[in-house]
Amino acid sequence: TNPCRIQYFSKEIVFCRQDLVSKMRRSCLMAPRDDLDDGRNGEERLIQHAIKTVLDQGHLCPLPQVSCPVYWQYDHSLRLYPLPDTLVMGDRVKQFYESYAQCDTINPGTFS
Repeated sequence: TNPCRIQYFSKEIVFCRQDLVSKMRRSCLMAPRDDLDDGRNGEERLIQHAIKTVLDQGHLCPLPQVSCPVYWQYDHSLRLYPLPDTLVMGDRVKQFYESYAQCDTINPGTFS
């Protein structure tokens, strides 16, 4: 199922497959700032922005209803409260690892 939640001893791991970064890029009103000198390029900054948005909102689908409809009877399965220890996202963007708010976020690439 999507998402899939696994409890491994005291750790919670959430697996999710969706092209979240590209969907967020399409519905973004203001792009993340590029004038920061932190050594990241534009795509890395968009990935970091997507991760922060998902984890700060505590929901795997932080987009408007028009771009990402949600079946409300199962919306609770998309919530990330409390935050998991690890979030594994199967996205089309390049592979990444980011740690934010004590949650390790990993993208190994698409799961297919």
